[in-house]
Amino acid sequence: MQENNVFLRVTVPAIVSVIIPAHNCEKYVAEAIDSVLAQTYPAVECIVVDDGSTDRTAEVVKSYGERVRYVYQDNAERSAARNNGLRCATGEYVSFLDADDYLAPEKIFQQVALLGADSRLEIVYSRVCYFRDDKERRFYDVRRPAPIGDILETLIYSNFITVHAPLIRAKAVADAGGFNPRRNRYEDWEFFLRLAARGARFGFIDSCHAFVRMHAENTVHDRLRMFEAKLQVAEEFVRDHNHELQARGINPDGVAAFHRADYGRLLILNGHPDEGREMIRDACRCSDFPHRHKFLLFAFAGGICGSRFMAGLQVLVDRVYKYRKGTAVFDGKKGRRDD
Repeated sequence: MQENNVFLRVTVPAIVSVIIPAHNCEKYVAEAIDSVLAQTYPAVECIVVDDGSTDRTAEVVKSYGERVRYVYQDNAERSAARNNGLRCATGEYVSFLDADDYLAPEKIFQQVALLGADSRLEIVYSRVCYFRDDKERRFYDVRRPAPIGDILETLIYSNFITVHAPLIRAKAVADAGGFNPRRNRYEDWEFFLRLAARGARFGFIDSCHAFVRMHAENTVHDRLRMFEAKLQVAEEFVRDHNHELQARGINPDGVAAFHRADYGRLLILNGHPDEGREMIRDACRCSDFPHRHKFLLFAFAGGICGSRFMAGLQVLVDRVYKYRKGTAVFDGKKGRRDD
């Protein structure tokens, strides 16, 4: 009833554009589209940008007729696809969704209500739940940091907002310049960092509003490329936004050192202990960054115990951390948590 009272004050509901980049997603894209069309908010436009698919993705999307806007581009990866979708969008607000994931029906309604209630906010994000694409489809609700307001000091160290989680004012997206087309790994983190650096204020809703599909494990080579991309994003951001960081009392050198040390930790966990230990030792020449002593201890232990032992230990530590932070199995259909 409270949601209805908020909504009744809006005479003409603002349009929300949901942009879905899709590349060879014939198996999943219908579920993503259906979740957009099933939103309880009444003014939603769904834009699917086909990023050069060679399967039946176009056929599936076009089967929805005028309910979905279909845009084709030659394969240029998802950042370019999202930017292409932004050029077509007419909404006052923008949400992003990957073609193999889906949204909770109330996501847009609740996020529009919060943005409408507080004009200072430019972006509202929510929790996301993860699920394995198997017969049981078990959902995992992982609690992460959820700061509000000026969140740069937290976001610069931790990538805790997925691309599916927020609703953003379209003007803020345009002012930030959209997605960097050169980035297709950690491109969402880099985009949210730029929003935060220019002073965007973030709001948070403590509800699971998006469901992210977990596919088969990537190879070690793929994981290392991901970790390297994260380090590159961090170092490039520090270089380009040095002033904004210092203005908030954040040491740019410490931020860069933290991410180099974390990359070293990930190298140790993935079978490169010598290279990882050297990376951590080099990073720790900077004395001012979070968890410096823990990285040094990790490097020391990695030299004695090796990658396999440290990887097993990290899995154990992660499980304990998630348990203490409130990780739960979630019923995505009934909206129930089994804590």
